[in-house]
Amino acid sequence: MEQRSYTRLTLALDIMGRISEGPLAGYHELATVKHQIDLFDTISIEPAGELTVECTHPDVPSDERNICHKAVMLVQREYCVDRQVCVRIDKKIPVMGGLAGGSANAATTLTLLNSLWDLQLDTGELMRLGKMLGMDVPFYFLGKTAFDTEAGGVCEAIPTAVQLTFVLAFPDFGVSTAEAYRGIDYSFIGSKYVATEKMRQFFLANDRSLVVSCIHNDFEQSVFRQYPKCASIKQELIDAGCETAVLSGSGSTLFGIARDRDHAAEIGKKLSCRSMVVSSLV
Repeated sequence: MEQRSYTRLTLALDIMGRISEGPLAGYHELATVKHQIDLFDTISIEPAGELTVECTHPDVPSDERNICHKAVMLVQREYCVDRQVCVRIDKKIPVMGGLAGGSANAATTLTLLNSLWDLQLDTGELMRLGKMLGMDVPFYFLGKTAFDTEAGGVCEAIPTAVQLTFVLAFPDFGVSTAEAYRGIDYSFIGSKYVATEKMRQFFLANDRSLVVSCIHNDFEQSVFRQYPKCASIKQELIDAGCETAVLSGSGSTLFGIARDRDHAAEIGKKLSCRSMVVSSLV
């Protein structure tokens, strides 16, 4: 069995605060608008004598640290499945780039296992399993465009006809999510939440230009301080003709908004780093 594993961009990202009590203590509640794009890995699964994971990218672990490996073991444990599989990942989504490729892969693995083992799990159950693997995983069972608070427990689809074209810009280094969180200035976070609420309404109203005007990311403040190159690439994107530009997730990837794919290709030629043109997943 084989399936494309499409990733997403975070068009709005507010860090609302750190959870201090309960089973999620230590996690951060976010307010995000996630938007799926046509960049994907390919996941294939087949029955095997033992659980194995193979990946075309050398920096992705193939042992129990791999999130797809964890997904298989989770399903085996939760539903008493005594069967094994080989999971193969054809990796196209950059690693440690703030694009949540691992989370997308985990969701795709759960979907494939649901079919392969005829578990008949509904979307709600798949989202529950996904959250046990990572806070970003449940979104992929809704896909397209959604408002997601991750540890806050809210993940809601936003029906919209808005389509966007992006220039992805890749610095020659990665930023770990843990590192990005360590640099947070708690006096700064959450200050643009109003823009996130407006973005939700603008998506519903299918107003592309107003959606673009609300793009922002609280991680920029901490990541740009630690990695000034990210800030300079953001400026390059704007100077090259993007309507706006922003850090993707916790970085290091940045993205800019272009008029169309031809415009995006012209912008990419002007950048000092590797780039890629992607669009909304339709």
